[in-house]
Amino acid sequence: MGALSPPKLPLIDFCKNDMKPGSADWDSVQREVVKALEEYGCFEARYDKISVELHDEVFRQVEDLFNLPAKTKRLFVDPRKPYDGYITNLPNLSLYEAIGISGMLDSGGIQKLANLMWPQGNPKFCETLTSYAMRLSELESLITRMVFQSLGVEKYLDSHTKSLNHSIRAMRYKSPMTQEPQVGASSHCDKNFLTILQQNHVNGLEVQTKDGRWSPVAPSASTLVVMVGESLLGWSNGRLHCPRHQVMMSGNETRYSIGSFSAIRGVIECPCELVDEQHPLLFKPFDEVGLLRFSLTEQGHEAESTLKAYCGV
Repeated sequence: MGALSPPKLPLIDFCKNDMKPGSADWDSVQREVVKALEEYGCFEARYDKISVELHDEVFRQVEDLFNLPAKTKRLFVDPRKPYDGYITNLPNLSLYEAIGISGMLDSGGIQKLANLMWPQGNPKFCETLTSYAMRLSELESLITRMVFQSLGVEKYLDSHTKSLNHSIRAMRYKSPMTQEPQVGASSHCDKNFLTILQQNHVNGLEVQTKDGRWSPVAPSASTLVVMVGESLLGWSNGRLHCPRHQVMMSGNETRYSIGSFSAIRGVIECPCELVDEQHPLLFKPFDEVGLLRFSLTEQGHEAESTLKAYCGV
């Protein structure tokens, strides 16, 4: 008997008519969300506030951004946090290139990037990316509310929201020009709280299931991938799953992807309501930037679980 095929990620429809908290539609989607995050740590989301037209336009703008001269892209530097600013030439990741904008909505980061890349101005880029980032932020807020409500800690939602920093990262994976799969992004877990990803028509994302199988993800232009990061794993005291994922490239087409990454500023601590006899405390208080920097050390890189190695009880 052949090996079982890895399961497909759950597809959750956020386009219901009545998505107000407490409605039947809300309760139904909330159950699906929490079940998916417990079992897979991720799911595909159908979200009509990001239209196919907006999807196509934002990826046109991103492609234009990456097609700028390398010396221009190198002007965008942000030393405050790893993976913000212009990233290229990472060890063993020759296909990968990225531009990360911290504080995508509250610090004028998109405008700052545009001013550096196009001194003559590019209002279309700013308008498109800002509109897209706002819709990603709205989806992230909706999912976070569902998680807090389901875990019985909704009273912390306002303070959590005020503590968040949102980053947006545009990523390009160059075509390897071979049918033999090549690593675009090596196997890893995100360190932030919640990740939302969307891509162009070129696939490559793979998610590892709890039983160790790699499941290819092939979202459409009308869906996004929502994923738990290690900060959410720690905050939830292990109640949600944080999946390893990677990007494998083959063929002769370039892959573009955009990610929204919400992260908690300051110390991350599990609410006391999520600790009991059945769920003993798994992680000491930690901060996401410290976790991210630890992951870049030899000890962090070799750890099976970066979070456990960094702050496990």
